[in-house]
Amino acid sequence: MKIPSLIKIPKHQRFHIKPRHYDPIKDEVENRERLIIAEINAEKKKGTYVPGTRIATAFDRGVSKKDNSSILRFLFVILLLGGTVGYLYFGLMAVYGVFGIGVLIYIIARLKRS
Repeated sequence: MKIPSLIKIPKHQRFHIKPRHYDPIKDEVENRERLIIAEINAEKKKGTYVPGTRIATAFDRGVSKKDNSSILRFLFVILLLGGTVGYLYFGLMAVYGVFGIGVLIYIIARLKRS
């Protein structure tokens, strides 16, 4: 039986925390998803929507250009090895020759890049 009182007695309350954390990345992703869905729906209404085109262009962006640095490294190792062997057999003149060839290869490689 309840006893009458002048004071309000609190009832059972649930533990509820309002999140104070703001994640700007999540917000940006959600906005981008909404924009993409709106663009796809607009393309569908126009009749120009082709499924899979967005995926294909996304993968095309990720393709890197061919890197020739491994070829240059190989050439420099061959030149160093040739210079060492040449020095052992012919002396200092072989080292000068190999150094000259290395400089020429470096110059040619720099010109091809630009």
